[in-house]
Order: sequence, then C-alpha cells, then structure tokens
Amino acid sequence: MITAERNPFRTACLHALAPQLDEPLAAVLARFCSTGQRGVLVGPHGSGKTTLLEALATHLGNVTWLRLRHDRAHNRTALTALPRSLSGVLIVDGLEQLGPIEWWHIRRRAGAILATSHRPGRLPTLRTHATSVHLLCSLVAQLNETPPTDAAELLARHQGNIRNCLRELYDRKALTA
Repeated sequence: MITAERNPFRTACLHALAPQLDEPLAAVLARFCSTGQRGVLVGPHGSGKTTLLEALATHLGNVTWLRLRHDRAHNRTALTALPRSLSGVLIVDGLEQLGPIEWWHIRRRAGAILATSHRPGRLPTLRTHATSVHLLCSLVAQLNETPPTDAAELLARHQGNIRNCLRELYDRKALTA
C-alpha cells in the first residue's frame, strides 16, 4: 500500500497543478482589465474554476478572498468578516451562493470583483470552463502518472467533476502495492 505522503494524487500535488488553458493566462487577465476589473469564470463543479482563480489572484496584487459554500451559516460569517471598505480586488469563489440582497451589498462595496460561478450572469463572463477526458488525462500526466484506461467511464461516473475523479484516483493509488 502506498502512503499518503507518497500518493501522487494528494492535495499538495493537486494544488501544484497549473491551470489547463487553451490561451495564455495573460489573455484572461487582459479580459478582466477590459471589463473594468469585473468578471466571472463559469463552469460546472470540478472544472478548474477555482484553480484558475487562484492563479489569477497571484497577478492581481491586493486581493480579499470570499469563499462561499452551500452552507448559509458559513456564508453569513464570511460576509460579516469582510472589511467595510474593500480596496483592491474582491475574489468571490462561489458567486451563485449570494442572494440578491447580499450581491447588491457586495457590488456596492467592491470596485473590482473576480468570481467563479456555475452559471453566467451578474458579471461579464471571462471564461467558460468545461471538462473532458482529454483534460482529465492531461492532469494525470502532469502528476507523472499514466492516465487511467477507464478515464471516460471515470469522468461519466463523477458526472464530469474532475476533482472527484482525482479523489477516486487517490483512493485507487492508496490501494496499490
């Protein structure tokens, strides 16, 4: 059995993966600037939105993070913790979790907003993400692993969520000698 510290699908290795883009990161940043520094990365669960968001954040200087979940209590706490006056770029991971009133308050307090969402709207779409067998295999190869022979079935079983596919590959690897 392989130990967690040696598993190539462990969290530390996954966080080191570069976003898989069909364009330079600078092009996405340029679109963000051209929209008045307001934009959203749109796509399904596990399609790389947050990975790209984190990569973009490293180029934006002063950022404030707002990570939202399906848990309303967590979101209320996160919203309350935001400073009254927001400078720099507000990064919202999970924009669709905000209700209309919460969104109105955020929009008024933040000049620049970069967000992720499962659906378009509220902000100009900077990039639409999708998953594919090719993307899954490319990520696995970045980890110096052989892509699974059942990659298509794996992706289908996890309804296109590559993050969940990589979790299953972690478990598979943990069971190998």
